[in-house]
Amino acid sequence: MTMATEQDQDKNLKLINSLIGAKAELSFSTGLYKGKYASRLEDVEPAKENDGPLLGMAHPMFKGALLPVARSLELSLRLEGNACFYQSPAEIVRTVVNVPIPLVWLRLGAPLERVQRRMFVRVPCGIKARAYLLEVNSEYEAAEAERRGAPLPTPQQAWFPLLLNDISLGGVGALIQKEQADMCRLRARYLLQMAVSGTEFFVICDMVKTLKDETGRISAGLVYEGLPAFTEKLMGAFIRQQELSGRGS
Repeated sequence: MTMATEQDQDKNLKLINSLIGAKAELSFSTGLYKGKYASRLEDVEPAKENDGPLLGMAHPMFKGALLPVARSLELSLRLEGNACFYQSPAEIVRTVVNVPIPLVWLRLGAPLERVQRRMFVRVPCGIKARAYLLEVNSEYEAAEAERRGAPLPTPQQAWFPLLLNDISLGGVGALIQKEQADMCRLRARYLLQMAVSGTEFFVICDMVKTLKDETGRISAGLVYEGLPAFTEKLMGAFIRQQELSGRGS
């Protein structure tokens, strides 16, 4: 082990220890419970030999119960820092559930990478699009119904129009008219259809933000679950063109 490697490991461990208590997100890309789940960094175990430290994360929940997870399951970890995020691939080493705070212990696949909160350049666009509600987040819907004291209205299974106000390689900002407001469900998954530079795209998105104005219209933020390489290339070219046009105006 070189001195540089030891110094890097010490620096990474100090960073991890400084993040104890930080909010986190565990993302699973495969399996029955594919999706993103809230968590928190609760504890850290020092490294043993060359394995690196283990991170004790609050066990993710699903419909009020512990999310079923297995040893060696791979995932993506994102920890919330000060004005940034830290992320890394990880795998589950073990779970401990018969304690006051159930934990999932993770081993990082790489040192934590610092990422700015706004990862992608966002440019105005004014693109007409439409979306289809694929599924609501049942856990969030149940909590929201309990908070309101009444179940949320059942959304229609239909396409609805929206106007994209801005676009990036991470997501879009959209305006939805009052008539389609019931289709806007926080943390729900949508199939988004849009045309950029004459090319039509279908992208799966999660609705992460909603804001209603005085007229009943909804300003919504949607993030992509992923972009195929071909889509990312064409969309990136459009965004760069819009950015250059904005600088020149």
